[in-house]
Amino acid sequence: MDITALMLAERERIEGELQKELLEFEQSKYPEGRLKTMKNGNYYKYYQAVNTSSGVKWIYIKKDNQKLARALAMKAYKKRTIYGLEREIRAIDAYLGLYPRQTADALIREAPGFKTLLESEIIPEFDCKDWELEEYERSTNHPEQLDCPTLKGPLVRSKSEAAIADELYRRGIPYRYEWVREFGGRILSPDFTIMDPKTLKIYIWEHYGKMDDPDYIEKYLSKMQTYTRNGYIETMNLICTYETLSCPFTSVNAVEVIEKYFI
Repeated sequence: MDITALMLAERERIEGELQKELLEFEQSKYPEGRLKTMKNGNYYKYYQAVNTSSGVKWIYIKKDNQKLARALAMKAYKKRTIYGLEREIRAIDAYLGLYPRQTADALIREAPGFKTLLESEIIPEFDCKDWELEEYERSTNHPEQLDCPTLKGPLVRSKSEAAIADELYRRGIPYRYEWVREFGGRILSPDFTIMDPKTLKIYIWEHYGKMDDPDYIEKYLSKMQTYTRNGYIETMNLICTYETLSCPFTSVNAVEVIEKYFI
């Protein structure tokens, strides 16, 4: 598992959440000061603490002005949320500063000579390896989008697809990327066509990475209908994973899916 890539993806997610919280905080225009609570029997008294030139002024908030108390409570909650996100980013930066850059994965990915010598030693071998090595027709659509390297070698279209490819490769699970096939008269190139090394059963793995895009969802529904009509059923021989901008897919998710279906 590429921990560096995983942490960078998490940092990007948290940074986006932080910027959203900061903008909302600025636009909310919360009241001045902070909230102070005091227990009074079975109830609470609320005070607005305001800094003045002579010190902190405590203003009692009457029962008919609970809206002010709630606003101050929300202000405190949002400030804590922002502080927590900022600390998470600092923690990730500190971790990345200590994490080794010359990892084992980097050696395999960046030094083909080492990969040639080590591949048979570190990657499990299965009888279906010949299937993976056979020539097959690959999709030629938008080759400029193939910009994410994988441990196996071929480029893929996204970091999420690279995470899937790398975790399959680490476990010696053979796959074909964007293998052009006919499904009931319709030509499709699934992200990954996988052969289970134990049963030799064929699976399709589609990763849908833009599920917050309405146009993308229309294409997704159309493709899923084609798969169903041609005997590929989700959770049986069709694996589907999803993500949105606010809910990214990581190598942890890829490992969970692989362990469910193939380990």
